[in-house]
Amino acid sequence: MTGLRRGLRLRCPHCSEGHLFSSFMKVKDCEACGADNTAYPCDDAPPYLTLFLVGHLFVPFVFMMDKAWSPPMWVMFAVWLPLITALTLATMPFMKGAVVGLCWANGITRETARQ
Repeated sequence: MTGLRRGLRLRCPHCSEGHLFSSFMKVKDCEACGADNTAYPCDDAPPYLTLFLVGHLFVPFVFMMDKAWSPPMWVMFAVWLPLITALTLATMPFMKGAVVGLCWANGITRETARQ
């Protein structure tokens, strides 16, 4: 749970002091302890987990809106597309941080993942 909490706070999983990203989602080495956070495989899981979470949050409301009011398709796209896009982009760094934290906690690196 320690690695997960630190990753969700976008902090280094080793020391919890340094920042995990150098830009929007580019994992970097820790400036506080010097840990190599780029060694953890976090390429495919964060987008999947983000879409899984956002989809389960919004899809029921999309269906409820369609069932209750039957708006035209352009209204559905105008309402839901910006909301889903914004939430996906806002959630993605936290999911990537959580995956890095889980990899750190379980000792999974790119080298061990290849074996």
